Amino acid sequence: MLGLSRIGISCRRLRRCGRRSLHALGYLVAIASLSGTACAPSSLIDVESPSTVVDPSQAQTAKGASQLRLTALYTVVGALGSNKIRSVIPMSGLLTDELQDVVFGGDALVSGDDRQVISPTIGDGKNVDGYAYDVIQIARVDVRQALQALQLYGNNVSGVPRAWQGEMYAMQGYTVVWLAELFCSGVPLSQSALIGSQVPTRGLTTEELLRTAVALFDSAVVAGADSAQYVNLALVGKGRALLDLGEFAAADSAVRNVPTDFVYALPTPNSGNTFSLPTGDVPGVSVRVQDREGSNGLVWSTDPRTGVATEESSTGDMLRPAKYNMNPSTNLPDPDTWRPNVPIRVADGLEARLIQAEAQLALGSANWLTILNTLRSTCIGTAACAPIIGLTASSLPPLADPGPATRLDTLMKERAMWLYLTGHREGDLRRMAHVYGRDPETLWPTGTFLEPGFPSLNDEPGPQNGTLYGSDVVYAPDINEHARNPNYRGCYDTNP
Repeated sequence: MLGLSRIGISCRRLRRCGRRSLHALGYLVAIASLSGTACAPSSLIDVESPSTVVDPSQAQTAKGASQLRLTALYTVVGALGSNKIRSVIPMSGLLTDELQDVVFGGDALVSGDDRQVISPTIGDGKNVDGYAYDVIQIARVDVRQALQALQLYGNNVSGVPRAWQGEMYAMQGYTVVWLAELFCSGVPLSQSALIGSQVPTRGLTTEELLRTAVALFDSAVVAGADSAQYVNLALVGKGRALLDLGEFAAADSAVRNVPTDFVYALPTPNSGNTFSLPTGDVPGVSVRVQDREGSNGLVWSTDPRTGVATEESSTGDMLRPAKYNMNPSTNLPDPDTWRPNVPIRVADGLEARLIQAEAQLALGSANWLTILNTLRSTCIGTAACAPIIGLTASSLPPLADPGPATRLDTLMKERAMWLYLTGHREGDLRRMAHVYGRDPETLWPTGTFLEPGFPSLNDEPGPQNGTLYGSDVVYAPDINEHARNPNYRGCYDTNP
């Protein structure tokens, strides 16, 4: 079976995504209108299909090209973390040990088990609902079409920086990386041009996807040369893809000159500020955190970088993700705080240093520990690289060298804590298995699935409580890919 069957019964943890919002990764309220055009974002591309082309009449001007860029950024942020369960951050968190969902007793979607999304035939894996797959593919198409519009109608036009083309190349590269890290080998990258017919492609292997991403990031560096921000965005993405490929020296080289204080956060189409992750109200909660999930998961709640908070109840405490719910009055994680202006980071200098640290360890250099300890002493307080407010040097004392046997474990734990709820965990676990040769059963949650009740959110544990986790470690593309793409043949394999 594919994708979601690592949870007990066969459906991972995504049973009722259409009914409840994620508390810490909820709705995005970012765009009401696009200035200078009467078209809402949904009129520029049919969001039901990633293969639908844009109406050229809406884009064949410099102004139209600029608006397509804004629409593309809107769909990218939705794909990354604000489209409820159908986005990269929650999907990565739920498939791994970062997040666990909360069962709502009596919910028909639970009792009927009608969120079963993966067929038991590996070669014909079917994701009935699409989950993040369609959202990522839509974002990829939007970005590609925006890039084409900028190239056709925005060159040498005042108010349309050429560096925007570099930004769009980089954004396209990130969408391909997300597809490579979350889904099985065999994901197509069908081409839907701004003008002309769509061209379906065969499924690409995971390696082919990552090499495609590297080429897009290289193009971004050239096209975005006038903007250090977009060049750094591309270089971090390139380093990430090369790390996934196990090409450590190249990954180190790619990010070496990225400043540690670099941050790329997505701007809103209307104001030029930041997208946000509004959290919704408390009754909308559908995720929690479980330390040592599946017996081999990490302990998240004791590390200040994760923002995991404890919420009390009459029957016991529940750990909740509050990284995006910091209370501005106390500077403490608070899952009940609505904080609508937290930016979504796509890439930053913190990740660049973490890429270097892993590459240095893999290359046999002791500098890996120096890099990690420098981050612990400097990415605190108001530093741009700090992933959460409230970090202090005393909360992150220096690490000692644990010895050869556990150096990789130490480094990967540091990555996990620094990058908690940013969509990296699934890719990291896959790299641990594929590149470093670790047994998947030591990485993804395993053993007996335990889901205690938590009134008043639910009456009792769900039907999968007490069953065994499945063995799957990747998702499968949308079932509709079979119908709309004659060249698609399903997953080549479901290996890490």
